Amino acid sequence: MKFTISSSALLSLLSTTGKVVSSKNTLPILDYFLFDLKGDELKVTASDLETTLVGSVKVDSVEREGVIAAPVKLMLDSLKEFSEQPLTIEANENTWEITVSWKSGSLNIPGTSGLGYPALPELAADKIEVSLDVDMMIGGINKTIFATADDDLRPVMNGIYVNLSSGLVTYVATDAH
Repeated sequence: MKFTISSSALLSLLSTTGKVVSSKNTLPILDYFLFDLKGDELKVTASDLETTLVGSVKVDSVEREGVIAAPVKLMLDSLKEFSEQPLTIEANENTWEITVSWKSGSLNIPGTSGLGYPALPELAADKIEVSLDVDMMIGGINKTIFATADDDLRPVMNGIYVNLSSGLVTYVATDAH
């Protein structure tokens, strides 16, 4: 796998998908991002086995397609140090080493095979696809997030319940007070 991508675009994608990664994973592979490059689209998957996030970004140029797992912490910490610039990322499928190169240097990060990454569960045949306006979704979250709890002992109170019914979206949050 070898491709060129903007450092800020990659950092944005990894920061977003990396939020699902737990600090205490049951499987060591869950401490990794799954990079899957096909055509000019890089798909990045992060999971904690309960929640899986898949994000994608268009890359600037592709020399070789491929799949590799890259360590979450090392990738995020390394990319935070870069200013906006093009990065060339090359993964050696034999040694699983990831080389990040830029105009004035390079960095080697140990990766691993992406074949051991948990597969996404198949969606049910009766699944429903919903398209929502982003501004409406953000507005609903912003108007209810103040009521969420911050208590690790009751994680059910840390989120926002979103109920979708025909023509109506309801947002509910509480800290039990």
